[in-house]
Amino acid sequence: MRILVNDYAGHPFQLQLSRSLARDGHTVLHTYFGAYQTPKGRTDVDAEMADRLKIEAVTIPGTFKQHSAFSRRKADHAYGVALCRRVQEFQPNIVISANTPLDAQKQLLKATHRNGGRFVFWLQDVLSVAIEFVLRKKGIPFAGIAGRIYSRLERSLLQQSDAIVCIAPEFLERLRKWGIDDRKVSVIENWSPLDEIVPQDRDTTWAAEQGLSGKLRLIYSGTLGMKHRPELLLELARDLQCREDLAIVVVAQGAGADWLRKQDCPAILRILPFQPYERHAEVLASADVLITLLDEDCGAFAVPSKTLAYMCAGRASLVAAPQDNLTSRIIERAGAGVATAPTIPAFLSGAKHLLGDAELRATSGARARAYASSTFAIESIRDHFLAAFESALQQSATIHPQNARAASPKVIADSLRQS
Repeated sequence: MRILVNDYAGHPFQLQLSRSLARDGHTVLHTYFGAYQTPKGRTDVDAEMADRLKIEAVTIPGTFKQHSAFSRRKADHAYGVALCRRVQEFQPNIVISANTPLDAQKQLLKATHRNGGRFVFWLQDVLSVAIEFVLRKKGIPFAGIAGRIYSRLERSLLQQSDAIVCIAPEFLERLRKWGIDDRKVSVIENWSPLDEIVPQDRDTTWAAEQGLSGKLRLIYSGTLGMKHRPELLLELARDLQCREDLAIVVVAQGAGADWLRKQDCPAILRILPFQPYERHAEVLASADVLITLLDEDCGAFAVPSKTLAYMCAGRASLVAAPQDNLTSRIIERAGAGVATAPTIPAFLSGAKHLLGDAELRATSGARARAYASSTFAIESIRDHFLAAFESALQQSATIHPQNARAASPKVIADSLRQS
C-alpha cells in the first residue's frame, strides 16, 4: 500500500502513525507545512525504514505570515498546489489528511481522486466553526458569512471523502446533520507517543536552566491561541503573585502567547518560545501541574491534544474546558487531575486545589501514565486506521469515474488485509 499522510501541523502522534505504517510494510510519504508555527514531532527517519518512509516539510513561495488573513489564504492555496504535485508524483492508494486548511484540503481531495486514490478526512477540528470563532474574536465584519461559506465547503469535502476519521464522538451529531453516512465514519481518539514522552524526575536539567529549582511549577506547553483563554493564565499569575515558592511557565507560541507578552505580567509568570522536540519530555517532567485551556465556545469543534502528551509524562493535569469536551472527560475518566469550567473563579479554585495537595498530584500523575500506557499502544491504533483505510478502498470506483489508474478496490483491500 502506498499511503500519503498529510498533517499540516506536523504533530508528534501523526508522525508516529506514519512510522508504524512503514514498519508494517507500507510505503509512506508524510507531509507537513514547515513554516507553520506549532510544536513539531520527530522528523528524522530510521535507516531501517528509509526505503519505505519519507517525511517532507512542504515549502511554498514567499513569506508566510501566520496571523495575516490575506497571507494565510494565499499560503493555503500554495500549500494545496504543492500537495497536489506530490500526489501526482507519489501516486498513493490512500491519502489521509489532518489539520489542513479547507481550501488546501479541497485541492488535495480532488488531486487524490483524479489520480485514482481514496481520500480519508482526518477530522481533528470542525474548521469552519473555528474560522468563524477566530474572526468574531478579532472583530472582523461578516464573520458569520465567512463561517457559512466554509461550513458549506467543509460539509462538501466530508461528503466527497471516501472515509472519515473523527477524534471525538461529539463530532458525530454534526456529521449526521450534514448528511454524512455513519458507515464511512470511524471514531479514533488522539493519543501521544508513549516511547517519546516518558516520566522523569521533576528536577530536570531544563528546570535548573530556567531557575525553577525549589519551586512548585505550573506549566502550559503548546500552541496558545485566543481560543485557549490566555487571560486565565494572566489572572492566575496575578492571584498567586505573592507566592515566592511558585512559578507559572508558559512554553508557547501563537496569538494568545503574543497577547500575554503585551500584558503587565507579574514576575511569577514566565513566557518562553517552543522548546526543541527532543527536550519536550524534559519540559513536561519539570512540572508539578500541567495546564490545558479551551474557551467555552470551542467545545464543539476542538479537542486539545497537548493533554495526552501531559498524561504520558505522568503529571497531574489542570484542565479548564467545557464540561462536555472530550479532554475534560478523559481527565475525569482517568482520575488524572482536575477539570474545571473555563471561568476565572473555577480555574483559580482548581489550581489552588492541586497546588495544596501533593498526594493528589502524585496520584493523578500515576493514573495519567497508567491511562496512557493502557490506551496509546500504537500497534492497536494503527490497526484501527488500517480498518478505516480498507473502508475507503472498498468505495466503488464508479464514484470517481475520472479515475484511470486506480486498481480494483477489492484487490487493494485484499492486499491490505494480507500486509
